[in-house]
Amino acid sequence: MRLYFCTILPLCFVVIFTHKAQAGDFVTKLADKVEFSGFVRFIGGYSDNLPDDMHNILSDRSRHDPFWVNSAGFSRLRFAITDAEVARWKTRGFVDGDFRGSSGDGANLRIRQAWMGIKSPDKDWEVFFGQKESILCSMISYRYTLSLEGNIGAGTLYQRSPGIQAFRYFGPWHVAFEIMKASDAGPGTGKLNDSYSDQPSYTLRSGYKGEDFEGWLSLRYDDSKESFKPEDLGKYTNNAGWLFTGEAEWRLEPVALYGTWYAGEGSAYPHIFRQFEDDGGPLQNLILINTKADKTRGGMVGVRRTINKFSLALSAGYMEVEDNDGSWTNIVGRDTKGESLDQVTYRLGMKYQLVKSAWLGLEVVYSELSGMPEARDYEGKSCLMHVNYSF
Repeated sequence: MRLYFCTILPLCFVVIFTHKAQAGDFVTKLADKVEFSGFVRFIGGYSDNLPDDMHNILSDRSRHDPFWVNSAGFSRLRFAITDAEVARWKTRGFVDGDFRGSSGDGANLRIRQAWMGIKSPDKDWEVFFGQKESILCSMISYRYTLSLEGNIGAGTLYQRSPGIQAFRYFGPWHVAFEIMKASDAGPGTGKLNDSYSDQPSYTLRSGYKGEDFEGWLSLRYDDSKESFKPEDLGKYTNNAGWLFTGEAEWRLEPVALYGTWYAGEGSAYPHIFRQFEDDGGPLQNLILINTKADKTRGGMVGVRRTINKFSLALSAGYMEVEDNDGSWTNIVGRDTKGESLDQVTYRLGMKYQLVKSAWLGLEVVYSELSGMPEARDYEGKSCLMHVNYSF
């Protein structure tokens, strides 16, 4: 088999680059615009029940000892193809990976994003195909943290899944539409029901991006058909849900103010990594949002200031998930209907730009759960140093 590929691949390249058809010209143009980039990130420091670079409480603190973090797995390698044209539409491709393993817990290369985009000649339309970060992600919040993972704590949203996105621009304004694999569908999310559904989610967004202000509003409908109840294993049940969210930042140099919020119910809340560990704690294996009746709300506020090469950011986030149909009862071991889990996350981040391609940072985080009595020992804190070199 290896000999076969060694023979056929060079032949393919010969055909591509010697054929006189337009397809050969197109491949040649792509080859002229290949770009490699990325960064090396070392993270080291102290953590007490906050795993690595994620600021979510997933385990009972009384059952875990503090540990020292020492990792370079969040380093990124990126590959891009830009500026090639097809019928005057500009095309570009992008692949982004880190070294966190297939499920975020190993040292192997993991593909985070892999998509292709096309832009109209007048630049009014842009369409993306492939695995990409959702248009409802709280992406502006990354200016208020040194974290590199999707969930940076209470009050923010994150999801990346295969799908299609379309943007229509009107000067600084835009409207966007997205069809994406449902937020709860797919292996590796810790669901009880192996017969998960691939029903898509639908998201509509409108926003504005100017010199001093940036913000957007988004509405999602998720047509998930799966169940987290043990008695419904192997069955499809309608857990369709909705989510309304927004995000904004005001830049009043040298200070910037930030805010985000969301509210919804059912499966539209992207809760990747929100299953608690199997550690014998009272919330082990609990998934924060399960069924159509469950509701969620949250938000985050932040302020940051930049002085020459030094920047400082403070933020506070809050999240609540409510069990409205008792679907947590089988896991917790008592009637949980009407009860909720709350989480708060406080964060202080400092960053100093050593040179254009390198910076040094320090981030201190405290997070805790409340609400249900079982959440009493679910808290965590960390103090991590970040050393970053971009290339």
